[in-house]
Amino acid sequence: MVNEIVHTVGEYADKAFDEKDTDTLQRIVEDCLKWVESGEYNLLEKGILAYHGATSYSNYIHLKFKGALRYSQDMNNEQDFEMCLLMFRLSIEKLTAYQEEADLKNGSEESQYFTTYLLMAYTNYANLLQKCGRLMKALSYLKIGVGMDFPIAIGNFAGFLMDYATFDYDKGHQSVLANESYQLLKEVLKFEKVEEYAYKHYEGLIAKLEQLYPIVFLEEPYEFEDYSLGDSEEEVGYRKWCLENTFFLNTLNDAFPYSVSATDILHLPNIVTKIDEGPRFHGLFNQIKQEFVSARYMLYDSLSSKGAHFSDKDVHLVNTLDYPAYGISIEKMKYSYRSLYSLIDRLAFFVNEYFEIGIKERDVSYRSIWQDKIRKGKNSYNLKVNLKSRMTGEETFNLPLIGLYWLCKDIGKQKIEHHYIEPAIEQISKIRHHLEHRYLKIHDSVLYPITKESCENRDDPLAYSITVDELKDATMSLLAYVREGIILLSMAVHLEERRKRKDNASDEILMSMFMDRYDDDWKRLF
Repeated sequence: MVNEIVHTVGEYADKAFDEKDTDTLQRIVEDCLKWVESGEYNLLEKGILAYHGATSYSNYIHLKFKGALRYSQDMNNEQDFEMCLLMFRLSIEKLTAYQEEADLKNGSEESQYFTTYLLMAYTNYANLLQKCGRLMKALSYLKIGVGMDFPIAIGNFAGFLMDYATFDYDKGHQSVLANESYQLLKEVLKFEKVEEYAYKHYEGLIAKLEQLYPIVFLEEPYEFEDYSLGDSEEEVGYRKWCLENTFFLNTLNDAFPYSVSATDILHLPNIVTKIDEGPRFHGLFNQIKQEFVSARYMLYDSLSSKGAHFSDKDVHLVNTLDYPAYGISIEKMKYSYRSLYSLIDRLAFFVNEYFEIGIKERDVSYRSIWQDKIRKGKNSYNLKVNLKSRMTGEETFNLPLIGLYWLCKDIGKQKIEHHYIEPAIEQISKIRHHLEHRYLKIHDSVLYPITKESCENRDDPLAYSITVDELKDATMSLLAYVREGIILLSMAVHLEERRKRKDNASDEILMSMFMDRYDDDWKRLF
């Protein structure tokens, strides 16, 4: 079924790790990448080779850096993590492509063999994402294994939920997530095939939870009340769609698809400011949230619209014979896309102001906030704060901020070994460029691919052509990216404010300012 060389690579990798041979582990990674790019192996074999390469690099990082990221000038291993992320992503990409091609019968030996590798790739990739601060993305990959009763995925999901809870300023959410972690950890200890080191780790997590919360609270699964999802069929459909796709600005939505998660409750924690500054950061966060939820609804509305809209009646267009797709639904999807992309720089604007980095307003972007200097020839200038150094400092360590940095790496089309770290970002970026600066042409998802294959020179030379489904997939991915960025920002501020209070515990008198909730009835023009 699989070339024997593929298994031999795995054996060599295990031997190198046991012998702490870091040089051999690095060579295995290089060889695996070369084999994945060659035409010698099928998709399943390439997926397994990429997995061996990824685990080899992960073991290399474990041996050389104790598994931790290093950002200092003396020791920086970002490229090692980038390469490891790439290899896991290639493994998942190849294995998923094999699954789509192969006719695997449920329960067959081949299906079980393939599934095991895919679940291991998902789980180990999630572990690496967690170290990079990509908290929500890590949970999303572990969910797959949880749904398939994969013990390590269940245990790790429980542990990651515990970490996730500590970054949430909402104590009610913290306790709910802790209860779920406890239930999952108890469940995973019942599995027979759990390695001893993992079993002890999970027991340690249970003991930690029992120190933090009453055992009586932990032992009984949390009972959620049923909340209304809306007053109309349309609203209920929208909220179900958000729940199922984990699109609510609500940390509970990362763990539960229940009605309790169907609100955008997340905001900023209490912020210490000078008395004359006012709630400026809460105002900016309001705007970020409003633009996000509006873009989210525009996407949903474009996907759920049926038939032509009256605004498109009697608008004279010509048929260019390449099955173009026009109409207000397509434009709503584009508007959603534009709005979401602009929010990434809006998050950077917030970070620059809150952390007092010192970037001039015209120079602020999701790339520039991580630099130590703005380089513009004669107009270059140093920044007041080196955010990368700050977020990794011993006293100011901030994992959610690190996660925002790695998210910006994805958006910024970071490459390693001529591959994008996040393969999907190339399409997302191309769509944005042509949408804003060139000509993006949308085509029917069924008919256009057929005619394109049968007719040479079918593409419009002035346009970047994609199908409706491709635009939909890209917008859904972008929506998930921006949601992650917003939640990470809130968590980063929470950690920073917690540190500020600790530092100023005896020096300053703090007075609270009450801020009422903005009423839903006020959200209208007239």
